[in-house]
Amino acid sequence: MIDSINENLMLHKLTADFCRSGKQVNSLHESDSEILIFENGCENYLATTIDSISEEIKTGLYDSPYLIGWMSVMVNLSDLAAVGAEPIGILISEIFPDNLSEDFIREIQRGISDAVKKYGTFVLGGDTNSGDNLIITGCALGKCRKKYMARIGCKTGEILYTTGKAGRGNAFALSKLFKKENPDLNYFPEARIKEAVIIREYASCCMDSSDGLIFTLDQLIRLNNHGFEIGYECKEIIDSDSLKIASLYDIPEWLLLAGEHGDFELVFTIPADEEKEFISSAEKIEFHPLRLGSVIAEPQLKIFINKKLKTLNGEKIRNLEKKDIKRYLQELLSYHEVLMQNESVNGE
Repeated sequence: MIDSINENLMLHKLTADFCRSGKQVNSLHESDSEILIFENGCENYLATTIDSISEEIKTGLYDSPYLIGWMSVMVNLSDLAAVGAEPIGILISEIFPDNLSEDFIREIQRGISDAVKKYGTFVLGGDTNSGDNLIITGCALGKCRKKYMARIGCKTGEILYTTGKAGRGNAFALSKLFKKENPDLNYFPEARIKEAVIIREYASCCMDSSDGLIFTLDQLIRLNNHGFEIGYECKEIIDSDSLKIASLYDIPEWLLLAGEHGDFELVFTIPADEEKEFISSAEKIEFHPLRLGSVIAEPQLKIFINKKLKTLNGEKIRNLEKKDIKRYLQELLSYHEVLMQNESVNGE
């Protein structure tokens, strides 16, 4: 199942000749961060992750220098949160075009500085160079317990949760890339480090929604050979500002879950018999997780759209060509039409 997705297949090809370290305890695709043994007998593992802000800059999605700096940290800390790790620090590599103004660079650095300060962590070092395009890359380090959170482990009957409502990332992308007159959508995702401290005590699997909710759930389905049934109408799990964007652009609300620009929430499962205790622990830190639905035996994603339970074709959605944004959106809209006409609710 995992290799039927183009991105997964590409990763397998790219890593085919790499030797994996004997100190690395996670497998390919298994977790949001790479997990390594510090040394024998150490009570903590080392969590590390790397991510670049490049395509978002090139397409104009991130045109604010402060947001570029902020996101270069947050995309990495979110991966640490997804394994239940606490940040040690981050290394930053910056490639600046020669024509970039000092003020623009200063705002990037301010975004980076504010992001690390928010989590009480540090820029440990990095590299600065010049090039044709602006590219900011972060490599974050964290420590996690030996019982780290992975993407694998959910079971039938468990409860599906997320740390917050979905859709904001894709609503932001719509508003930036298509540039209609619309209400300003405040988009400054925050890594769920604090919430992860509670989640890691109960979760059977966890993944961050940096690629959007449907992409995340589909990947979990393929890794676990189990499915999910969302027990609510889409509009109940999408934040209110994003619903306004969907209305403004006259697109079906559920498409805000289908794009690949995410919300950086954590998506996780909790055993049903531990749900009450989990909620009680979460409330102590004023954390209010959003219940999405349940784990089902069939490796399918079921969701209510227009009050009908539909089964989405995750492979079709994830393998759409995304280089042409307008065509990508049109293909999603075409799939929606097929889905609405299909009374057998299989979405094929």
